[in-house]
Amino acid sequence: MTKLVQVITNLENQDGQKILKVVVDDAFVLGLRFIFFLIVFFIGKKAIEFFLNRLDRVSHEKLDEGAKQFTKSFVKLGLYVILFLIGLLIFGFNEHSIFTMISAIGLGIGISLKDFLSNLAGGVIILFTRPFHVGEYIEVNGAFGQVFKIEVFSTHINTLDSKRVIIPNNLMISSLVTNHDANSYRKIKLDIPVSYESDQLKAVEILENLCHTFPGLEHDKPNFVNIMGYADSSVNILFLVWTKREGYYRVRSELLAQIIKEFNNANIEIPYNKLDVNVTEELKEELQK
Repeated sequence: MTKLVQVITNLENQDGQKILKVVVDDAFVLGLRFIFFLIVFFIGKKAIEFFLNRLDRVSHEKLDEGAKQFTKSFVKLGLYVILFLIGLLIFGFNEHSIFTMISAIGLGIGISLKDFLSNLAGGVIILFTRPFHVGEYIEVNGAFGQVFKIEVFSTHINTLDSKRVIIPNNLMISSLVTNHDANSYRKIKLDIPVSYESDQLKAVEILENLCHTFPGLEHDKPNFVNIMGYADSSVNILFLVWTKREGYYRVRSELLAQIIKEFNNANIEIPYNKLDVNVTEELKEELQK
């Protein structure tokens, strides 16, 4: 065992240096580099968190919530990439090697990660064009909900039943996006059927009165109440009124309930499927047996 240790100790490289001494020295230097890297990483992480917290404090007048979220996500990614490159320098990689590695990675990303880059480009387009903002209700790619977060690569939507839908940004810019909250006011559109036996003109009168008296509606804006056609079992009235964006669903729900109440009071029937059963005398006799 002693001879084996001596042999290992006396091994020399081609420059005549003791291999064991070279390994020990390199291990010591690597350890120092690793400790220095941990220190730099800790300081860099704290600096990134501080910078991101400063972004959080930017007022909504200067930067809206969606732009703030995107900027934080983009800046965070960029700063961690810079921190990674600093780590490579600490571990002894020279600038030429790092540049070569970045070029190879960029080429690989360009070839194999087209969707990755298209999502990034989509995020940048969303940031600058602002087709929607955080908190607004949008409909895209079959999903409907409130915009929760806009990140570099994806947009997060909370549906009405509290599900989280994450849509890649390349789909957000290539699909038809319906922004339900883009305008300050929205129209409530209702197709109201009235039975042929009811007084249709009275129904129109009731609806016109609601246009001017129902709370939550914009009484000064032009409304539309007209009989539009004859269906198989009803006369159809198109009812269009305005309301503020913020209370749209509440006002719409209360308006529907009020229309039914007013129609019931005026004996105006909204037709629905009914099953009439006629019992003949023969069937009565059979049932009585």
